[in-house]
Amino acid sequence: MVELRNYWHPVARVASVGATPVAASLLGEQLVLFRAGDEIVALKDLCIHRGTPLSLGWMEGDQIVCHYHGWRYDKTGVCTLIPTLPPGGRIPPAARVPRFRTEQRYGLVWVALADPKHPIPDYPAYESESMTTVLYDDLRWKANAARVIENVLDYTHFPWVHDGLLGERDEPMYPHVRPALSEDGFSYDVPDDRNNTVRSYRLFLPFTVRLTVTTRIPEHERATNPMSPKGRNYSMMFTCCPVSSTDTIQYFFTSRDWSLTKPDDDWYEFDAVVMSQDQVVVENQRPEELPLDLTAELHLRGTDAGALAYRRMLRDRGVAWHH
Repeated sequence: MVELRNYWHPVARVASVGATPVAASLLGEQLVLFRAGDEIVALKDLCIHRGTPLSLGWMEGDQIVCHYHGWRYDKTGVCTLIPTLPPGGRIPPAARVPRFRTEQRYGLVWVALADPKHPIPDYPAYESESMTTVLYDDLRWKANAARVIENVLDYTHFPWVHDGLLGERDEPMYPHVRPALSEDGFSYDVPDDRNNTVRSYRLFLPFTVRLTVTTRIPEHERATNPMSPKGRNYSMMFTCCPVSSTDTIQYFFTSRDWSLTKPDDDWYEFDAVVMSQDQVVVENQRPEELPLDLTAELHLRGTDAGALAYRRMLRDRGVAWHH
């Protein structure tokens, strides 16, 4: 998965990285996360000496110590101490482990295993003073990350998987869309007159979707209060850590600009049901990896335009799945 190494991926919550090293996995690469001052460091989770995971060790100041023989590494991955070396002994230049780029944003630790092609996806609602934002519990699915994201982009499954919640089976028709392509993804809107909403999708390659559901308040309901807003916005961000080609951790944010003091649990309970319904389907899709050969599965023009654009962009950028 060389191409996927050139993107930022979320691997952990910032709050989970404390006084002890934390193990994480990304694209089959084992990482160890630890704090060095205000910085969160990501190193390859493997002592160069005898192949022991550094995440089994502990911290001495802002340096990590291997549990097996006490080798110590600084935040750059360079070994600074080998306890068995005699006084004046020289630490071999090769005594170092790879370090990977990290950033902290939206309460998450993001890692790029190689030079990132694009910035971390933008989620303006997170910093908006007019909205309240919640990051739900991590969702770990036995599924390909691209399968997870394509499910988010797919709105025509609502009447079937989410009957009575997001759709009705006696109203299965949805409008066609035409994604507007950009270098880092695409966007499209799905208007739905049945419930006065517009669902605005924004895909960021490879595994992030920002979705805003705007509910239009009818004029007759606003007549009693001309100062009321014309609509309500419920924004979501779905962003995935591809642990491997068939194992994904999904971080799911929601933001709203109304009922700001209402308990978040009311929204969480609804969203948890929806996500559990999706999980059953996505974990059972075959083949497990999203097919990037556009002839491998049958597609419909218009309603499958988002999925087709997504598969085409991954294919054209050389993405390949490996366990």
